[in-house]
Amino acid sequence: MTTRTLNFIYSLILIFLGSLTCYSQIIKDSANYSRLNNTLLSSSGKFSVVNKHFLFNSKKDSVFIFNHNGKLLLAKPKNNRFEFLKNDMLIEINSSETEIVLFDPNTSKSESILNVSELQVINNLNLIFYLDTKTNLYKLIKVLPSKTKEIWSESKSTINFIGISDNRQNLLIQYSDFTKGIELINLESLKKTINTSINDSIKSVIWDKKLPVVFLSPNKKHDNKFPYLTFFNYKTNLVKKQELDSTISYINPEAINEYSFKIVQHYNLIKKPYDTEKIQLWTTNDTHLAMTIAYPRIKNLTVDAHIVFNYKDNKVYQPDTLNYYMSIPLRENALLVYNPNQYIDYVNSDRTRSRDISIYDIKKDKLTLITKAHPNSFNTTSLSSKANYFVYIKKGIMHFYNIELRTLENTFDLKEDTTRARAYTSRLRYWSKDEKFFYFVSGNNFMQYDTKNKTFKILIDGGNTNYHYKILNSQAQKFHNQSDQIPSNTILDNSKLLIEKYNIKEDTTSILLLEGNKIISIINNTSDKITNVKYSDDFKTVTYSLENFNKPGTLYVYHNGKNKLLLENSMPKKLYAWKKQKIVSYKDKYNNDLKGVLFYPKEFDSSKKYPMLTHTYEIQNSVAKNFTYPTYFDHVGFSMELYLEKGYFVFFPDILTNKQGPGLSALNCIEESIKKVLQEEKAINKDKLGLMGHSFGGYTTNFIISQTNLFKAAVSGSGVTDFTSHYFSYNYNYRSPSYFQFETGQHNMPKPFKEDKELYFSNSPIFYAENINTPLLSFTGKEDNVINSRHQEALFMAMLRYKKTFISLMYEEEGHHFTQPSNQLDLTKRLLNWFDYYLKDVDNKETRWIKYYTRIEKERLINN
Repeated sequence: MTTRTLNFIYSLILIFLGSLTCYSQIIKDSANYSRLNNTLLSSSGKFSVVNKHFLFNSKKDSVFIFNHNGKLLLAKPKNNRFEFLKNDMLIEINSSETEIVLFDPNTSKSESILNVSELQVINNLNLIFYLDTKTNLYKLIKVLPSKTKEIWSESKSTINFIGISDNRQNLLIQYSDFTKGIELINLESLKKTINTSINDSIKSVIWDKKLPVVFLSPNKKHDNKFPYLTFFNYKTNLVKKQELDSTISYINPEAINEYSFKIVQHYNLIKKPYDTEKIQLWTTNDTHLAMTIAYPRIKNLTVDAHIVFNYKDNKVYQPDTLNYYMSIPLRENALLVYNPNQYIDYVNSDRTRSRDISIYDIKKDKLTLITKAHPNSFNTTSLSSKANYFVYIKKGIMHFYNIELRTLENTFDLKEDTTRARAYTSRLRYWSKDEKFFYFVSGNNFMQYDTKNKTFKILIDGGNTNYHYKILNSQAQKFHNQSDQIPSNTILDNSKLLIEKYNIKEDTTSILLLEGNKIISIINNTSDKITNVKYSDDFKTVTYSLENFNKPGTLYVYHNGKNKLLLENSMPKKLYAWKKQKIVSYKDKYNNDLKGVLFYPKEFDSSKKYPMLTHTYEIQNSVAKNFTYPTYFDHVGFSMELYLEKGYFVFFPDILTNKQGPGLSALNCIEESIKKVLQEEKAINKDKLGLMGHSFGGYTTNFIISQTNLFKAAVSGSGVTDFTSHYFSYNYNYRSPSYFQFETGQHNMPKPFKEDKELYFSNSPIFYAENINTPLLSFTGKEDNVINSRHQEALFMAMLRYKKTFISLMYEEEGHHFTQPSNQLDLTKRLLNWFDYYLKDVDNKETRWIKYYTRIEKERLINN
């Protein structure tokens, strides 16, 4: 056996032994890491529930119950689920939902109910429904502070079907003796009604989201080939058994009014003119490309068609006009309709494609256009709570459309937010329950539109200061089936508004209570991160959590105009008191103000030099307030604490994409941020800089190291490497051609490819791979449908051709984010190994695999 062979075997053994250490790694003091959760606040605001969760030993979890004065009433060494009833009674539910404890926090008395199954808690009505498995009785009980009262009970053997409505207002029972009909208990009034005309067996029900209607089905849930559906209006007692075609699938039955409903039937038209088992046929006139690609073996062309059953007029409407349309019931005989696949337009993702939005008159078979070719309806439209108003935004103008009058009622020149802070990506568009008011944000102002007086009012004037706002009030349930396309966000109680106000420049947050023209400050300009806000029905009591990078979540209570500490995390301060950060301000080439967050290594000594790892993504400065924990089980293999504890600086600079394109923008932002951070912190070793990122950050990492030798080592995960191939590919995750990501998505290119090909080339890492001199480790999941693993394969082939130092890790059965703990652990360790090897010169068992797989013997190289 040759010496070379022996060395090869020896190296493999060492690599294997080194890999074993990956799985023996534990986190020091892991038993002490815990998190507090502000779980519940009672409706009255008198009592709150706090859970303490130990991250690495859930057996130590506990629960605490406080009153609004901060007095501890009860502490229990378990982490069962709790729910408050309206009357402040507290329900404790064990993990298997087989036992409940009724606890009165006013008296500290408790009562247990055993042998529980099929549990449902109707909180706002102080009711509990369950099956007693010992007696085999279904029971509905009312929970009172001193006792429980049985409202209804019946043996399971006598019942064919039982269910509670989605809005928790009604209990429907069908007995095994069908001649008894069905019994309906109004859970608010506890009034019982019986309808003996319904004698068909019920196996599942569909409760209407808006009207007092339930559809009774002879099929089990999710079996949509109905031979019939029974329309039951439990307010008027109207019952109609509607015969249907059991060979056809039906979806989305919805009541239009109290005597009619619509349903969509999905059926075959004609057979496709090719063998779908052997051929996939893609065509550029396809408006349903996502379906064509997702289900290539469907043999027939299909259509979704509407049927409307009107029992008042005894008419059935089957409008061909609405083929392929989606619809939302409005008033009486009208629908809000759109065809999401109307246009051959894929510059937006599948769910945000342009569509005409219209009102359809059922009786007249007539469409009235509201807005044409409207893109991204989820972020740019809103339907009012009673469906009388439709708001849409187009070209910076907010339009208020009166549905009843079929007319545009008002417009507002909207000042859109341009700061793009990722923590506030959702648009603030809310209706009051009576739809008298619509709340929105324009520029720095929190606004209100009065639908009666048709006037606009500034509720909070932000002046020249950039603010973001959130409404924290509870929202009503969705009242239609298309809320993921046309939002209808409705505030349950707008008598007072609880507002979170974030000052972007100062990086501070306030909680305000708006009551008429009065503004009450609950929290004023805290530099901490506010989470888990809970409030009482009268808004006089508010509980919340404050945290920061060096302060674990601490719970507070606001009551009678004062804030008071509720519970502080007892985690040993030695685990986090050492944490230190610096905010670094810098500008990009277009003079945009940006921030970077620099975290200091544990046991920092200013007289020493430390390597620095830079994490790249988009706007990242929100990490400055996050309290984070060390873990070896991260979905992208990166845990900042592990690096800080090993003696690294970790830096999170902002990246703002501008007209240069994402790659060149990232390069400029990273170079400027590194230049500034090296000026401000002399303990950083400028010769030991690392770069890493995942997804968009993986792309920017790949690009940056193709343009600069600033970094000693780099890691990229699941990143785009070739703009042209990605632009002209299909994205199976977003169900769209990938060019939407460039033209309207994250890559934010100012022009389509055909208009500026050079711009795409100049931002594409693959075209500059020969310039990469930084040792690079890349990882991806073989099942990644967001960024296909072929991107990493292409980069590997380029690096192979150019004889560059590169290791490619491809994990089987993993997607864009890793879910298998063994792979998370392996990846986390390998990334640590990589930077230890190149930035700290660590040469041991754990890093030996790197040395083996990156060593290129010169005698094997040929100049070609």
